[in-house]
Amino acid sequence: MNGLTATGKLSGAERVTLTALLWASLAGLLISVVLAGFQVFGIWQGDTELSVSVANSYFPELAEGNPRVLAGSYDRAWLTVNGMPLPASLLLTAAAVLRSLVMVSICVAMILVCRRILQYKPFAKSSQIALVVVGSIFVAAAALPGMFESMATMISAESLGLPGPDQIDSREVVDLPFATVDFPLIALGLLFGVIATALQMGARMQLDGALREGMPPQVPPNDGLRP
Repeated sequence: MNGLTATGKLSGAERVTLTALLWASLAGLLISVVLAGFQVFGIWQGDTELSVSVANSYFPELAEGNPRVLAGSYDRAWLTVNGMPLPASLLLTAAAVLRSLVMVSICVAMILVCRRILQYKPFAKSSQIALVVVGSIFVAAAALPGMFESMATMISAESLGLPGPDQIDSREVVDLPFATVDFPLIALGLLFGVIATALQMGARMQLDGALREGMPPQVPPNDGLRP
């Protein structure tokens, strides 16, 4: 019921394009998985780089003596940490995996959708599910990695004995990092959900059209008792 009609045949160029997209997505999937593996390995091999928010009462040295600069402070610092606490490593791993899942899910969905179109089943249920899953991963990857990284930063800072915000009057301190949220990525996730809904509506409309035009009228058989 989900196949296209004869008027919806794919041209040769369309089939070539879809096939090329399918294989390119497969290559992208493999590359994304390998890169994610290297990133996770880097987290667990012992030397991990952290971006630390810095608050302090010191004026930046590079701007001292410039009468046009009225105020200033340090913003961020980079620390390479050896022997990160286990909870921090787990949180950073979860953040890295979630970010990698964005590209992985896109590639998997592209492979599945292209394959279904080549099979003349553009409204297949599996395509709808794939788009919903991609949208859900987008929303999760937009909100959770920043939260995990902020928590990992604070855990690592405490384990290293770095000074906290209460010592800001006398030295540089580690400021509480804010969890960032990628709102455009959330919007893309919601868009995938809308597209999945459109595919579902298309499948229903196609099914209704097939029942009206492609199948014989559904009338009860004449058993001789009815006129």
